[in-house]
Formats: sequence, C-alpha cells, structure tokens
Amino acid sequence: MEEQIKIPCRDHSDLVLKVTPGHFSSDRFHVNYYIDMSTLKMRQAEAKMVAKVMAEKYVRKVKVDLGIHSMMEIGSMSDMGATFAPIDTIICMDGCEVIGAYLAEELLASGYPINTKHNSFYVVTPEFDNRGQMVVRKNIKPMIKGRHVLVVLATAMSGRTISKAIGTILAFGGKITGLSVIFANVNEVDGYPVNGVFTHEDLPNFKLSDPCNCEDCKAGKKLNAVVNSYGYELFE
Repeated sequence: MEEQIKIPCRDHSDLVLKVTPGHFSSDRFHVNYYIDMSTLKMRQAEAKMVAKVMAEKYVRKVKVDLGIHSMMEIGSMSDMGATFAPIDTIICMDGCEVIGAYLAEELLASGYPINTKHNSFYVVTPEFDNRGQMVVRKNIKPMIKGRHVLVVLATAMSGRTISKAIGTILAFGGKITGLSVIFANVNEVDGYPVNGVFTHEDLPNFKLSDPCNCEDCKAGKKLNAVVNSYGYELFE
C-alpha cells in the first residue's frame, strides 16, 4: 500500500477524507483507492462535522446584508418560508449511526420540517439478511410506513446497495426524502440525487472495476487488501 493522502472537504476545510492508493478488492469490485471512513464515522468531532455538512445539503443559513460592515444571520431557509419535503426517519447504514444522530440534531436545530407527533426524528439501524436485503421487523414498520426517509451511508460506489434499500423502503410505504453519503461515486440512484460530503470530483482518478475486467489485474498488479466501509484486511 502506498502513502495515505488527505483530501479536505470543500464545504468544511477541517474535515478530511483519508485515501490510500493501491489495488483493492471489495465485495463486488476492484478499486484503486482504499477510502478510510474510520474516524469520520467513529470519532465524535469528525462525525459531528460530517453531519453538519450533510445537513447543509438540505438547509442552509441565510445571511442578509445590513451594510458594508454588517451581516446578520436570520435563520435557516425553512424560516424564510422555503418548502421542503419533511424528514421523519433517518436510516443509517455502513455504521453511520453516530453521524445519523448528529444529523438529526442539526436538522432539528435548523427548524427543518418534521411530521412526527413527538417532534423527534427516528434514527434507525436496519437489519440485513445473508443476501444483503434489508429486513423490516414489525416494530420498525411504523418508522417507515408513511414516513419521509433520509438514507445515510458511508459510500455510494455503484448505487446497487442504495437501490435495494430504496426498493425496501418504498415497498413498506416509506417516501424517500434524500440520500446522503460520505463519499459519492455516483450522482443519483433510481432518480434520487445522491448528496455526498465528498464526491468523485474530489477524487477524479478513482476507478471502480469489474474484477473480470480490471486494468490493474491485467497489468499484473497484485491486490493489496480486501476492503469495505469498515476497514481493510491485508493480503499476507
């Protein structure tokens, strides 16, 4: 593995994405970067910053010019009468529960519309079966049926995992308000835009390859490790 590279977030310079060039295998693809999500998901300060940037994709503060030397922040766009699809439930995948909880706080503080009678978001960690299909138990159904759902993940590589989640949410009567990820390699999934804290524009030479048609494999480059959104395992 080569030396790690730090990429600053365009919307928050203190937030960085750590990537390592190489030749890696995921569950379905070969990639030329290992994207380290560890501290972004698990360290409190970084998780809170990620949630803040995600929230700003939906609600941005509005500033009014009061003169040459004075600016006043008068509130969120929702306070200004803008119309938003509400969010009732945040579904957290890829170990993004801490981010999801902070995201709920950020949205609530911004005055983002919410339809639940208790004026509080549901933050759900879904269950998956051995085929990778989301399972919705009886106690979770009321948090999805008729609810406006925001899906939060670590990555959107090809969009297939998100597409399966969308299908399950819709099948149980939920409505998709948004898709938020830390790193987005795709711009949309099933017609829904993907809001990435970091995108392929931040890592323009990122490659996602079919293992049967991988340029690095054809060039004889050995695989460095098996990777996923939780970490990596080196080949010895």
